[in-house]
Amino acid sequence: MAIQKSINSSIILSIAIVLGSCNALQTFTSMNPSPREKYVNALTKTGLLSSSLAQTWMNAGDVALHDSIIVTLPFRETGYFASSEPSARFYRFDVKDGQVLTLTSAIKAKEKSKLFIDVFLLKENKWETVAYSDSLSLTYELPKSGSCIVRLQPELLVNIYYSITLSVTPVLMNPVKGASNKSIGSFYGDPRDGGKRKHEGIDIFAPKGTFVIAPTDGVVTRVSSSVLGGKTVWMNDTKRGHSYYFAHLDSQIAIAGRKVKQGDVLGTVGNTGNAITTPSHLHFGVFQNKSINPIAYIRTMEKLVNELAPDTSFQSIVFRTKQKITSIHSGPSTKLAVRESLSKDYYVRVIGQSGDWYRVSTANNREGFIEKSKVITAEKGNKFVIRNPASLLTEADSQAVPIGTVTGTAEGLASYKQFRYIKTSDGLNGWIDITLL
Repeated sequence: MAIQKSINSSIILSIAIVLGSCNALQTFTSMNPSPREKYVNALTKTGLLSSSLAQTWMNAGDVALHDSIIVTLPFRETGYFASSEPSARFYRFDVKDGQVLTLTSAIKAKEKSKLFIDVFLLKENKWETVAYSDSLSLTYELPKSGSCIVRLQPELLVNIYYSITLSVTPVLMNPVKGASNKSIGSFYGDPRDGGKRKHEGIDIFAPKGTFVIAPTDGVVTRVSSSVLGGKTVWMNDTKRGHSYYFAHLDSQIAIAGRKVKQGDVLGTVGNTGNAITTPSHLHFGVFQNKSINPIAYIRTMEKLVNELAPDTSFQSIVFRTKQKITSIHSGPSTKLAVRESLSKDYYVRVIGQSGDWYRVSTANNREGFIEKSKVITAEKGNKFVIRNPASLLTEADSQAVPIGTVTGTAEGLASYKQFRYIKTSDGLNGWIDITLL
């Protein structure tokens, strides 16, 4: 384990500030300070925000907004935050209008230790806070498609084991009772009438007579018939301002002007209108001034089975690469971009894990994912002799604080550029500059 920086005990006492919990979901539009912002304000009032430790913590919370890990939902990770190394975890992913982001987490830490959760959406090339919490869960209905970042960051000077699960669910219930993703047989934008027009909805296939149900609460605005749609029902989503269109019904049960609850029966599946020659199905459309692709509104996503508890056997451990060239990816998949190619015996510190991948941080604090099979723990290494006194450093940086001076036998555990991470005969760990030996 690398030498840990000493921390003034008076600072530890001073920042033990009791902040009010914000367990309910808050959004940016409420203009209330987030739990993390309240914590920063408390640090400012005590004069501690200017300390080097607090500044490192602040920078860790900001840096990955410009250089974040990319994940695909659903996603799950376990990891560890060390009190001696202020840090944050970021997860970037794409989202779609019509989805609800769900975050669940679990921690193992001292009582009242806080883990701040913030959600950002990319708006006009700027990351804007849209939701936050300091409880262990959060849900947020996404207002538009785009890029999203979730930040996880504990308060200062706490050791926390964590697990986090990120997933999305559709905002609406499938409007055909008992239907699934496999029931959707025709999609938004598909050509119609020989390419003269495009499909402004999706077709959900089911046996004739299957119930068509309200996908959410709302008001039935019209029950009518047309040449194209056959027997149709329109309803208004009073919460979101959307209109939903149900066409080719075999029967209409809904009554115009009536309020409906999610799951109430509106009619039954059929093939009326211009669908008379096709198998029975529901044409479902979403409109708000213009048609919207409904797929994200009802398509369910893969679920991760079983909750994953924090792994308390896991610590921030030093590993080294095994192969001649090892790739660090921007996320836990070989399909994602390679952030860096590392040579053999390269130093990486494992800070999290997801499936068959480790989340790692390099000696220059660049994060990424490496396949577990490509690294080994840097517990033992090749012995060599340091003949002339050399400075043992806390970091792989010539300007780093020296721990002391070393000579004699040492073990080379890992490397970074001209620096070697070693263990001395006295059991101390640190860095030496091999160009100065």
